[in-house]
Amino acid sequence: MTVWGKSYNGIPIKSDYRVHDQVVRILKAGPSIGELLDIATGKGALAARLKDECEVAQIDINDFAGEAIIDLQRKHFSQDLNMDFGRTLGRYDAVVAVEILEHLENPWHFLRNLSAILKPGATAIISTPNTDSFLDRLWVFIHGYPFYFGEAGYENSDGHITMIPDWLIRKIAKEAGLEVIDRTAVSTGPHFGRRMRLLSLLLWPIYALLGKEKNNRSINIYKFKKRTQ
Repeated sequence: MTVWGKSYNGIPIKSDYRVHDQVVRILKAGPSIGELLDIATGKGALAARLKDECEVAQIDINDFAGEAIIDLQRKHFSQDLNMDFGRTLGRYDAVVAVEILEHLENPWHFLRNLSAILKPGATAIISTPNTDSFLDRLWVFIHGYPFYFGEAGYENSDGHITMIPDWLIRKIAKEAGLEVIDRTAVSTGPHFGRRMRLLSLLLWPIYALLGKEKNNRSINIYKFKKRTQ
C-alpha cells in the first residue's frame, strides 16, 4: 500500500495522506472553529478538505512556497517560516502545521511564533516524523539515519533537516506555552518491505528487551492547547 502520491479533489497531497485523515478527524470531533490557519499549505489539499468537512468559519493559508492552487477568501503571510511571524498576524482559534517542523532550522523559534498567533485556549495540530519507532531504529542500524532523514530524506522530501523526538517536542511546546492534549499517529506498516520484515524478526527480541519506547508510529500528530496563563 502506498501512502504518498494521493490527492483530494484533484489537489495533490504532499504528505502521507493518512495524516490529513487524522487532522480532519481531530478537528471534526471538537467544537466549531472561528478562524483557522493552515501553515505550509503546500498545494492546499488539507485546507480544501477542512473547508469541505469541518465547521470552520474562515480558513487562512500560509503559502510560503508559492504553490497553492486553491481559492480561499484570504491568503496570509508567505515569508520564510524560519523568520519571525508571530507579530504580524492576528490571533487564531486553531492552527494546523502538518509536516513542516522537520523542514525548519529552529523548531523552538517556530513554536514560539505559532503560540503567539493562537488565542488563549486555542488549538494547534502539528505533525512530524517519529524517529523513535522500531522501523526508524532498524533504518539507523542499516543506513545510519532514521527513515525520513539522511540524504534521501533531504532530496525526496523537500529538505528534512531537523529530527524532533517525542520527548523534545513536548519540551519545546511547554516552553512555548502549549499543553499536549493528545497524540495520535499513523503506523509504519506500509513501509516494511520484505527485507525489513525479515530483519525485524531477527532484531525484535532484542528491541523488546532493551527498547525504552516500543511503538510502530511512523508520524506523530499532536494536539496542543494554548495555555490561558
